[in-house]
Amino acid sequence: MQRSDDPPSSRRAGLGRLVRSRRLLWSSWLLGAALLAGVVAMAMHLSAAEEFTRLLAQVQPGWFALALLLQALTYLAQGQIYRLVSRAGRALLSLWSACTLGLMKLFVDQALPTLGLSGALAVTAAFERLGVPRPVVIACLVIGVMSYLLAYVLALMLALGIVIVAGHASGLLVAACALFALVSLGVALGTVWLAGRRSPRLPWGLAERGWIRRSLAILRSADSALARNPRLLAQATALDLGIFLLDATTLWLLVRALGEGASWSGVFAAYMLASVLRSIGVTPGGLGVFEGAAVATLHGAGVALPVALSATLLFRGLSFWLPMLPGLLVVRSALRGQRAARR
Repeated sequence: MQRSDDPPSSRRAGLGRLVRSRRLLWSSWLLGAALLAGVVAMAMHLSAAEEFTRLLAQVQPGWFALALLLQALTYLAQGQIYRLVSRAGRALLSLWSACTLGLMKLFVDQALPTLGLSGALAVTAAFERLGVPRPVVIACLVIGVMSYLLAYVLALMLALGIVIVAGHASGLLVAACALFALVSLGVALGTVWLAGRRSPRLPWGLAERGWIRRSLAILRSADSALARNPRLLAQATALDLGIFLLDATTLWLLVRALGEGASWSGVFAAYMLASVLRSIGVTPGGLGVFEGAAVATLHGAGVALPVALSATLLFRGLSFWLPMLPGLLVVRSALRGQRAARR
């Protein structure tokens, strides 16, 4: 909030940044919606629209219920990561509170596409209101970033191996996955190296840039012993890898729910390759980008086009749209608590 005695030029600059940020946010949502509409229209153009309606009307409830259960397990796994690090820092965190924090981070990351930074900041404030010391909170987030990226690389390499064995890999695909893996590993190693360091030396004056300076200030307060604990990192990585496996299995179950048999390995590879495009996309949660990639990769894995589109839309309904409402409620409750604490 701008103080009343701030210079007019400062207030105008702050207002200008806020307007540009909101415009960028709305533009990203509109772009994602347009891409999603294009994917659906193209798939329906290449197949009969009646086929999609028939498939969605004949979803087998048993497979669908199992897919819903697996999605619930992903939140339990995410919450357990927070509990592991908090417990190591001698701060008790209930499973319910940890899952609520995970849901909050998911909502903010999807609503505000800022490479996960917005969700991390929101969770930091919520952690502290639960009585977790700030050094433990930041160490928890550092472990979370590192474990997610390491699990991502492991799952992606497994998916790439499946594609190569199946004979569907191209040189461009291998190079793109390798580059993504190297960048992810670089970010993970850089994060753990910076955690807890008072004055790291960065080349080319990077430490003077605004957002880098703010990020370094956050990382500086991390408990370095926790952030660099190999046992915690291994446990968190295993849980994050489990989340990837649960998500891919959810998509496979939805394909089965639509009455088509497909190999789990093929669906897993399709999911991971589509997730790469989701991660580097500029739309919230990869909206439109993930759907297009998932439909294409599932169809390439032998899934009929109507089933590929229907399963992808159902999966996104469970993993992207369904958590949005409870996530919004959690964030609003946290904001009310923060305002009350300031009074």
